[in-house]
Parts: sequence; structure tokens; C-alpha cells
Amino acid sequence: MSITVFPNGFDSWQKTHFEVVEALCYLRDIEEPQLQKSFSEMLNRSATDSMYQLARELTDKFEEATKGQLRDRTLFEEIEEFVAREIKERAGQ
Repeated sequence: MSITVFPNGFDSWQKTHFEVVEALCYLRDIEEPQLQKSFSEMLNRSATDSMYQLARELTDKFEEATKGQLRDRTLFEEIEEFVAREIKERAGQ
């Protein structure tokens, strides 16, 4: 596992990580009803290792991209937009 650098300090990274996970869950809740799933798949909503890694990568990327910037909106609003854009770009790859 790579070593995380905290360009804005650990407290900022921890807040960002929490909001990234919230945004990923929010986006999953929006997308999930459109997908056909079995009953057992619907019951098992726990994250996978790839989701944990994605949350960490997005947290690190957001922290680096916003280093030293002041916020215009709430942290969640900025992260929600950032996560949605990143997911869309990754889906297009």
C-alpha cells in the first residue's frame, strides 16, 4: 500500500475522505435502483477492496488538487461534484 501524503494536514485529509465515502455512497444509491440485482446482491452493500482503494485515491487526488485553495461552497458540494466527474471519467476509459 502506498504511503499517503497529507498536503493540507491529516485533519483535512480525514474530513475529505469521509465526504468522498459519503459521495460514493450517495452516487451508488442514485445508480443502484437502475441496475438489475438479485435479492442477495441487494442485501450485501458492503464495500470491496477496489471501493476502499477508489475512496483513498479520490481523497488523495482531491486534497492535492485543492491544496491551499479557499472554498466557495461546502466541502460536500465540492467533493460530490469532484467524485461524480472522476467516476464519469473512469467509466469512459
